[in-house]
Amino acid sequence: MDGIKLDKLTAKYVTEIKKSDADLAAALAQLEYYLIVLYDKGIFRNGRLECLEKKKQNKSIHILTLTEEEIEERKRQYRRIEEFLSADVPPAPVPKPACKKCAYYEYCFI
Repeated sequence: MDGIKLDKLTAKYVTEIKKSDADLAAALAQLEYYLIVLYDKGIFRNGRLECLEKKKQNKSIHILTLTEEEIEERKRQYRRIEEFLSADVPPAPVPKPACKKCAYYEYCFI
């Protein structure tokens, strides 16, 4: 559905299962995106992120609930990202003190 593949959908949750919680922020962002795609289709669920450890003995569970305001804010962020990616010319870099020591300096300023 719309380029997403859900691990599990129940009457209460959209569940995403990850092997570890190494990149928790990215996993939660992915789950947020799934919730918003479903919301746009009239399917209202909470998110459930299950992080399994390698031996599957330890499991952490994170519950995610988005308000309508949070959903609208995420949609605005997605539109800004799409505009950024579709621009013919990247925006001018904003120099900061840390830039001179940054490993990506050449990508922004050269």
